[in-house]
Amino acid sequence: MSKEKKVPKAIKEFYDRHDKLQKLLDNTEIVHSEAFHKGLSVLRDEKGEVDYKLLDDTKNQDKFLDKLMDHYISSAVKSMGLKSKPKDALEQDIMLRRYGTFTRGELKGIIRGAKSGYKLKQHEGIRDELIKKQTSELMSLRGQHMEESDIGDILKHVKVGDYVSKDVGLQRATGLLEDYRAKGEISVGDLAGIVNTDPKKGGWGSDLYLTDKGKKAIKDLRDQYKKAA
Repeated sequence: MSKEKKVPKAIKEFYDRHDKLQKLLDNTEIVHSEAFHKGLSVLRDEKGEVDYKLLDDTKNQDKFLDKLMDHYISSAVKSMGLKSKPKDALEQDIMLRRYGTFTRGELKGIIRGAKSGYKLKQHEGIRDELIKKQTSELMSLRGQHMEESDIGDILKHVKVGDYVSKDVGLQRATGLLEDYRAKGEISVGDLAGIVNTDPKKGGWGSDLYLTDKGKKAIKDLRDQYKKAA
């Protein structure tokens, strides 16, 4: 993050939103793992060892499912600041969907299909897909408070004001802000990569939004590479 004495309000809110959303995602990931380990309590044999073959029995599947869902629901209630869990099954599903975890029907279908194959590795694989989707949905909220009038502050904050035109647009500008947040800087090489990357892959696909100074800086960098080759 920049060492500016005073970070513009809109940019500070972007960072604050990022931290809040990242904390939510990190804890949701942990809840998924905790839920699975809660469920293992009904899959232990006489020696206390986990026996996944018990999941071939639908009765054990339901006991396992109950343990996982109890943890998901209690975690969602706590995280969302609710006084108690919804009594209605549909309301519970809506809450769980908002929280970013499985609904009971979704997880039941997965367990019914996998049976004894539903082990930690599969659970965490599905968890990772859910977190990936949730990350994409939530992180898009970080810059929704920003206006076109914030573009100048963003370019100055990420130290590319001399290289990038204010006509870059808010979406591209917030993309630069995210790159800066993640890496702490945006180099000429970074800009070259952005303008040369297809928009479908997150780039600009053009140097249209660079100033003359920005275009020259990238050209000079390429010339240096050619000489070094």
